[in-house]
Amino acid sequence: MNFDLPPTGTEQGPAFLDAMACKEWLATVPLANAVQAQSMFLRQLGSLHRYTLSATDRFAILEALRGPLTKVQDEAAKKFASKPLPFAPHEQAALESTLNVWHMLALGYLRCFDASCCGDTGVFSIPALSAEQTAIAGNPELAARAAKMAQRTLATFADWQVDFCRGEQLPDADYWKKLHETFWAAETLGIAGQTVSDSVRHGKAPTSALAAYAECHLLSTAKPYELPARHLAWVARWARRWGSKLALLKMPPEDISNRAVPLWVDLESDRPASYSPQPSQGGRWLETTALRNSLVGRILLLEQGRAPAELQLGDDVTQPAAGQVLQRVLQRWCKGGAPRRHERHAASAGCSFIAGFEAVHYHLSGRQLFRAPSRDDTTLRREREEFETFGNRSPREGSADEQDNSHVENWQMMDDWRLLDESPTGLRLRRPLKEGVRIGAGLLIAVKINDGQGFTLGNVRWALREGDDSLAAGVQLFPGEPRPVAVRTVEAGSIRGSWRQGFLLPEFAALKEPASVIVPGGTFHINRGIEVMVDQQLRELKLLRVLDLGIEFERCNFSG
Repeated sequence: MNFDLPPTGTEQGPAFLDAMACKEWLATVPLANAVQAQSMFLRQLGSLHRYTLSATDRFAILEALRGPLTKVQDEAAKKFASKPLPFAPHEQAALESTLNVWHMLALGYLRCFDASCCGDTGVFSIPALSAEQTAIAGNPELAARAAKMAQRTLATFADWQVDFCRGEQLPDADYWKKLHETFWAAETLGIAGQTVSDSVRHGKAPTSALAAYAECHLLSTAKPYELPARHLAWVARWARRWGSKLALLKMPPEDISNRAVPLWVDLESDRPASYSPQPSQGGRWLETTALRNSLVGRILLLEQGRAPAELQLGDDVTQPAAGQVLQRVLQRWCKGGAPRRHERHAASAGCSFIAGFEAVHYHLSGRQLFRAPSRDDTTLRREREEFETFGNRSPREGSADEQDNSHVENWQMMDDWRLLDESPTGLRLRRPLKEGVRIGAGLLIAVKINDGQGFTLGNVRWALREGDDSLAAGVQLFPGEPRPVAVRTVEAGSIRGSWRQGFLLPEFAALKEPASVIVPGGTFHINRGIEVMVDQQLRELKLLRVLDLGIEFERCNFSG
């Protein structure tokens, strides 16, 4: 990414030179076809960026483009959001196009803001703003114009950052450097906190450049790449809505007894907010006490039975996940981050790695395909249908087994991961990007360090692409020797479900880990009864609460 603004000319212009012509051009864009629409937006944004226009006309054109463009971006993101890494070629292409569109839109707004600070022929230079430029603060009309352009620039950065997270990437140093520089300019001009309207992102609610800047840091500190796509959407929405609750301080708050832990940013750096201030002329504190009070109040109301939609959390937000995600962001936004249960230590070793619920069960069962321990109604019905169609024949000849065998070909044990650091309950691993199975957050895995005694179950907490050729992953471990089992639900009236794969984990007192059972996703209900077949012995358990949740499993403690 390079935000240096090159000279403009009049040789090759876009298909429109004012907002009216832009709206007429938008009528020709197939907005339902994200691939084609993104291509057309990129071509025109690139031409517009290189063409000489007044800041007023350029800004009006970008405002006309922004609403339809945002809808196309949201549609395009569905092609790569929540997909495991490495992306398939069409997913990677969708991600790159989406990031490129945000990049070019940010360049356009940045050029408008540059012109508002320096004049239409100025050069964007921060923090060396002249006395004449700072006089904007004394002109209400110029200040309002500059405030809106600064907010649009920073808001585009926030939208861009969300799609970085959806694409399992982190913004690089250039992103943060230009974000800080843009905000520093707004602060120096005295317009950072000036309220502006932004109907595309905020409806009728007022916002500001500071709110958009704070939103970017709330997104970063929430570590959204660790979240499933649905929860990432919630956190992104909340960061956008509540960025206006943060105040900017040039000095740390004096009385911290009743305050939240502030976020610290360095406007001279190329890094996001952190919790540990360092000596710097560009140091600022983002005060989060008002945000903390709002979060705590909502958490309490949820516990009292209020619906998430009543608390302006979103119509798609559900319990108990809403309370869990709010607790997560409260810790990271207002309490100094989430402490590790156990300190990580640097390590270097090779790892064996099995990915996926069924694949793990297959390998830990001695490479045996899963067979139901008894023939339930579903199995008997399938066998009758097969007998009527094919006659009596060996079970291994059936189509269901052929389908199972086709899955087994993909259930490989990968040995090309390298251990980077470890603790009793977690690992950080790296491997070449395109060597091995696809993985993503929430995947059940089994991992064994080369000199280890056996496999340990775990959950992929996050997976990130690093550069062009590396994939890194953070793994939460479930200590104890896992036992592959068969599980089925027992409903009222002794109605039993089908047998499915599961695992039993023993109590691990040294780490205060209770005995638990891992069941397929969607199994858990409070006090639901299940039957577990262990070494031909049937156990009856009652599920109590979810300890860990993945995309295909639930780890629960139990009684019985």
